[in-house]
Amino acid sequence: MSKKYTIRDIARQAGVSVATVSYVINNRDDQRISEETKKKVRQIINLYDYKPNSSAKSLATNKTYTAALYLTHEDSLYKRSEQLYVAETLAAVLKQHGYHLFLQDGNDLNQIDYTDVILCYDTTADFFCELGDKNLIPLIAIDILIDAPLPIFFQVCTDYRKQKEQADAHFGMDNYVYCCLTPNNEEVRALICDTFRSVSFIDKNHDIPTGNIVYGQPSMQTLLPSDSLYLPCDAHSKMEQVFSCMELAMNRVPDCTHLCFV
Repeated sequence: MSKKYTIRDIARQAGVSVATVSYVINNRDDQRISEETKKKVRQIINLYDYKPNSSAKSLATNKTYTAALYLTHEDSLYKRSEQLYVAETLAAVLKQHGYHLFLQDGNDLNQIDYTDVILCYDTTADFFCELGDKNLIPLIAIDILIDAPLPIFFQVCTDYRKQKEQADAHFGMDNYVYCCLTPNNEEVRALICDTFRSVSFIDKNHDIPTGNIVYGQPSMQTLLPSDSLYLPCDAHSKMEQVFSCMELAMNRVPDCTHLCFV
């Protein structure tokens, strides 16, 4: 029977620490490891056909290192494009932290117990609350506002007030129309209306407004006139904030801010 190699064997053959091998296996970009060292470690892993024991890792840490993302079904290609953009950015950020993201069937609201955290993007408040009632793991709301006791979950939302300040500074006054795809979450929609003097929610049956236009969603770049003012939210920073909230929620950290605007 061939020998079963361990991570210590790989580290010894590569002349590096066990931690370095672990960082390379988990694609940790937050560690300063040279490309030469990474290449050497990967070559030895392939040479010895080493397979990391993810099950043992999960048992040792009591974590699955996965996150479930719920999205709503959208008929609008622009909204589906926005969902894809959010999911890809979120997956890339989580991967840097050793987590994997998978999409969960939005029609299945049964309890799940094979992930560390549940993430919801642009869903109704009722959908989010029903998930919370059926699950005993942390929930993170992305671009969803919920009128409920905050210690239950975390919320990360686009900072519309910051966008308004930038638009006001650009035009000198609020003589513009803020355009965005129609949110599924009524509380977010109300916040947008309260923030901007003039708002146009865009869907497949809505006409594009004229005059000065401001928007912040990348999927609308081909939809709106080229001279519109684009004020994108820093999606990477936003998803880093999502991960920070994940950590706080999973570690049950008390007395912290549960509503973040990015």
